[in-house]
Amino acid sequence: MSKLMWGAALLMALTTGVHLFMGTSEIMGPIQVVDLELVIKSTAMVVWHGVTLILVLSTFGIAFLARHKNQNLALFIVAIQFGFVRLFLFYTLTVFGGLFALPQWTVFLLVAALMSASIYKDAQS
Repeated sequence: MSKLMWGAALLMALTTGVHLFMGTSEIMGPIQVVDLELVIKSTAMVVWHGVTLILVLSTFGIAFLARHKNQNLALFIVAIQFGFVRLFLFYTLTVFGGLFALPQWTVFLLVAALMSASIYKDAQS
């Protein structure tokens, strides 16, 4: 599984870094300064950090899969990736009416595709 899975792990790590170092200030910064109820601000922070946790754990899980075969773990992480694809596509299409207003779906789709190709290649050998 290694090369394709390592590519997926690298892409997931890059995505995690962008989420943390660019997304936090771009998305969470304005939410924290807007006059919203404290429960809304706190819930937004919990959700943001929950996504961060999923991204970090996915990165480590995919890196683990690059060295160790575990089809169940691989399929679980692929399902998470496709879940993000569906969420971003749904909102970018229904709210913005275009494909690339929220382009994050493309990264999650690429990670899922690399992982799926690795799983398929491994099953063929």
